[in-house]
Amino acid sequence: MEQFVFIIALLAIGIFLQKADAPIDFAKSLNFFVIYVSLPATVLLQVPKIHFDASALGVVLIPWLLLPIVIALVIVMTRNYPPHVRAALLLVMPLGNTSFVGIPIVHTLLGEDAIGYVLMYDQFGTFLILSLYGAAVIARYETGVFHKRLIVKKLLLFPPFIFLIFALVFGPMPTGAQPYLQTLAATLVPLALVSVGYSMKFGGEVEYGLFAQSLFLKLIIMPLLAFGILIAMGTEPLALKTAVLESGMPSMITAGALAIAAGFAPALSAALVGYGLVISLVTLPILTYLLGKLSL
Repeated sequence: MEQFVFIIALLAIGIFLQKADAPIDFAKSLNFFVIYVSLPATVLLQVPKIHFDASALGVVLIPWLLLPIVIALVIVMTRNYPPHVRAALLLVMPLGNTSFVGIPIVHTLLGEDAIGYVLMYDQFGTFLILSLYGAAVIARYETGVFHKRLIVKKLLLFPPFIFLIFALVFGPMPTGAQPYLQTLAATLVPLALVSVGYSMKFGGEVEYGLFAQSLFLKLIIMPLLAFGILIAMGTEPLALKTAVLESGMPSMITAGALAIAAGFAPALSAALVGYGLVISLVTLPILTYLLGKLSL
């Protein structure tokens, strides 16, 4: 319980800092350190602990299996809305905040042993989907141009992805290096959550019906679909719980920022990111409780 209160406190610090005389690009600076230092250190510590079996494969596959289902549901939901609204939901609905929010929340709810699965879901699922599918959505609805070479370059040079491949190939880091990696990895949770809180936006005129449907799909339907798929695959309990919680994470701030920058329903995109995060602090513990009641 104390850890969950700590998560809320860190988010609140970020929100309060919005009113402070913060340096220019404050959130970007925090994100830069997290992406280039904190997250790679976490990857090097946690990924070698994963036992690669059908359960790990299920964690990786879930975001890709959910993607076409969510796309189809969004198309149905937005059949009577302008294209820019559909574009916004196509960006923010499939993509969850599976690292900056996912890592601290899953660590709190399931423990450190689940972090390896979180990283697999995030890097081989969310990150690749953002890089490939997200770019395709923007190209389709805004620019009309799909820069394949630029996308591949960005993918291959993304630091956490590079270190993920390194950890998979070389395994555990030397014992002498691990205390230093743990110190660096410990910075991930406070920096990431303060950055998320600082970046949260509320307000704006949104269409309540579509907003409510979208939140229900993101926070309830997607994890339930993930649960059904993983049960059918016979996934072991910790991997199943992790993937279900990751599937129920609120919309990714980066996806929301891309939608806003492209002019895709800015108020709706901001509301889904901001309010979705707040509501997920209730839905994710409930999901964890229900999974526990099922003796998983």
